[in-house]
Amino acid sequence: MTKSGIARIVVLILFFMILYGMQLTGYNDYRTNRKKMLTSEELSSYEKDIKEGKDVSRKDYLTKNKVSYNNNLSNLGLDISKGISYVFNKTMDGLFKLMEEAVNS
Repeated sequence: MTKSGIARIVVLILFFMILYGMQLTGYNDYRTNRKKMLTSEELSSYEKDIKEGKDVSRKDYLTKNKVSYNNNLSNLGLDISKGISYVFNKTMDGLFKLMEEAVNS
């Protein structure tokens, strides 16, 4: 294998580990929850409207200028990460089954 081939494999493994770490730490869940939270300015407006007896909805007070950075490349990266994780888990399961059979025989 050439140096460029090894470098590509290292980059793919590093990319996988970063995406997998983001999934494990709940980074995307954190970002989603942060979108649901009210800022202090929105909260004061909400409280004012309640005092005035207006009909209130959470959607009226959440900021609507959030930009989604999901794109085909990030979706592809996530799909690749899930695929590598699946293959890795199946490989490890098979390896442990072989080890169990060797120990039990």
